[in-house]
Amino acid sequence: MRFVRYDEYPQHVPADFAEELAELVGMVAQRTRDSVQRQQAGRAVRTAHGKTYGLARAVVTIPEVAPEYAQGIYATPGTFAAVVRYSNGLGHLRADPLLGPACGMGIKMFGVPGRSLLADEADATTFDYNLINNTTFFCNTAKDYLVIEPLFAQLPDALVSPQTRRQWLHDFVTRAGALAPDAWLWDELLSMLSFTSIPRKNLLLYTYWSMGAFRHGDYIAKVRAIPTPTSAASVTRPTVDVAADPEAYRNTLVAELGERDHSFELQAQLCADLDLMPVDNTSREWPERLSPFVTVARIDIPRQDLSSDDNLAIADTTSITPWRVREEHRPLGEINRVREEIYRKSSIIRHELNNQRRREPTSGHQLLG
Repeated sequence: MRFVRYDEYPQHVPADFAEELAELVGMVAQRTRDSVQRQQAGRAVRTAHGKTYGLARAVVTIPEVAPEYAQGIYATPGTFAAVVRYSNGLGHLRADPLLGPACGMGIKMFGVPGRSLLADEADATTFDYNLINNTTFFCNTAKDYLVIEPLFAQLPDALVSPQTRRQWLHDFVTRAGALAPDAWLWDELLSMLSFTSIPRKNLLLYTYWSMGAFRHGDYIAKVRAIPTPTSAASVTRPTVDVAADPEAYRNTLVAELGERDHSFELQAQLCADLDLMPVDNTSREWPERLSPFVTVARIDIPRQDLSSDDNLAIADTTSITPWRVREEHRPLGEINRVREEIYRKSSIIRHELNNQRRREPTSGHQLLG
């Protein structure tokens, strides 16, 4: 099988990207400031993944893999200490019944060699992945995100009544009336709606995807974390009943990790065709018939106690961004370029408002003791 090489991907930056990005950064910065009052939590809250379910110690082990997959940090077998943050995808602090089923798995590895792509912390030894329990993302350009970001902030409330739902869907697919019918955002809308059909289940049973693509050394890849069969079979609380328990996601996570170890396989899917596996359209799923996911590492999450309020407080100060990686794993596509500055700026503002020191930890021990 032949895979697309990184230097075959034609990177393109629109002429008005910088202007649109500056407007977006200002919009997200203001929403972050407004969250202090809006969320009524006495602190600023993330505009996405606002509610944390737990921060766990982990170990990432890289085995020997085939040459195409043994790229970047996966080129040499080894082990990295790590932490894993589980969260809800929306930017609200609410009971689980009032949130959607989109949940995230943020992974931070420690002691990774090389320079970070984040210019203001180039010497940091951490390496992050932001994954979510859906295969695709609902936005692909800065121009679209200028409309979609405030619409995202209205979820899930906007979809409850027929009247608000119709207007919301119209604004989403037409970019608030700016697009002609032949340019409507159908791929993006289908991706957004796919989030509503995610089943509610134990956080340790979901598969989590990067949605966007990354450089993978000489190649291009998407990444996912999938429970190992043994770990999935050991879960004793497979479903979450948010009607019976408004904090069901956190409580089942705390209970499961309090009783036994769990593990995931970290896998890469290499791009085999830029037309059928597009980098710049994250709303289209890459067919596994063209290129399967191949395990490049194992994530072991040992038995531990996540029940303390301190655990949530530490998770709140922990920054995880797709750009805290090495050059060999550079995020690709316009929406990933958008994420670089938005994640960085919103993290800075949130830490300032919360009187929190913004500093990358050197180990999970430093974070969790």
